[in-house]
Amino acid sequence: MSKKLIPLIFIAVFCFAALFSCKKTKVTTGDQTLNYFPVQLGKFITYNVDSTIYFFTPRRDSSIDTGGHWVYDTVQVCRQLETRTQLKYGISDTFRDKQNRLSYIMDVYFRPDNASIWTKSRVILLTPADIIQTTTAPPAGTPVTSLLYNQDGAQFIKMVYPIQQGLTWAGNANIDVKDPSLSFYKNWQYTYQDVNKSYNNGYVNYDNTVTVIEDNESVNYPQLDSAVFAYRIYAKEVYAFNVGMVYKEWTHWDYLPTNEKCITGFTVIMRAIDHN
Repeated sequence: MSKKLIPLIFIAVFCFAALFSCKKTKVTTGDQTLNYFPVQLGKFITYNVDSTIYFFTPRRDSSIDTGGHWVYDTVQVCRQLETRTQLKYGISDTFRDKQNRLSYIMDVYFRPDNASIWTKSRVILLTPADIIQTTTAPPAGTPVTSLLYNQDGAQFIKMVYPIQQGLTWAGNANIDVKDPSLSFYKNWQYTYQDVNKSYNNGYVNYDNTVTVIEDNESVNYPQLDSAVFAYRIYAKEVYAFNVGMVYKEWTHWDYLPTNEKCITGFTVIMRAIDHN
């Protein structure tokens, strides 16, 4: 895994489990499936995020040789860092993009625990956008709108509408995967699963949700063959009706046999604990 990716994790780590009741927010729209990701001023969701970072570092081991002298040997040690913090996503303002489309500013706030003050850490831009059809009468189930999600200079096609079970789209089609730091986003195929199903994120049970599997790929398993390269990418998000994203799981690690049999990468899990 590129070292450029590891800092991404520190903005998505947080602590303390708490239980909040599920609140309702009404949005009136022609396509009711748009309400799985409500885009409206004042909307916010607070998350607990648990993150694990996998890496290796040098360590100097010492021993005494037969002549009574200390001998030092530098070795690589596999390490695992677990962190917990909180994040809050809130839609604060609107603007018109270069195509004159109404877009929304979503501020992201960070704090190390629920007793600390929120600090603004980044801005995400949301743009509901039409999808140009190839025919005047597309087949049933063909997406007609989408939600563009701009974060850290990368534009994701986060959702397509209307939502239907099994619908698949290239969610990272607008990302420059030729950039080495973004190359792992190549060929992701987003898929809707478990539409209208209930989901418990560990804190709250939501009656009506949809799951988006963004990517699920792996090559080899270090536990089975430690002599070959291996990697794992898994990205999943769950959205609750009239709430938004209530669960996110993202794993990305690489394994090189030369790295003292250590994997390098991360796993992040975000769970919604409060919303309006």
